[in-house]
Amino acid sequence: MSSVNNSGNALGMLEVCGYATALIVISEIYQHMNIQVVAISINKPAVAILEKIPLQAQIKFRGSLDQVKAATTLGYNVALRYNEKEDIIQSVIANPHPGIQKLIENSK
Repeated sequence: MSSVNNSGNALGMLEVCGYATALIVISEIYQHMNIQVVAISINKPAVAILEKIPLQAQIKFRGSLDQVKAATTLGYNVALRYNEKEDIIQSVIANPHPGIQKLIENSK
């Protein structure tokens, strides 16, 4: 894939506990933001306490930097309804290197 222009190239990542939480977060983000979810990665941590963290879901989404930042904040706040704050990880990359495109889109 060629590089997306800077207006829609930002990458947001939000890692939450639980697939249902991830779907709720995505639904809320889609209702309020103009972004595109590009992948959901699922991981079952080997050391997880099964009652607390059955699995982790990382949502990866793209859009303008402002929209991705806002979507990350919104998603974090939605995830707080179901997760403890220490169990949520959020990141934004303003202009990811084109060389990591395959890593962004790959899901487990």
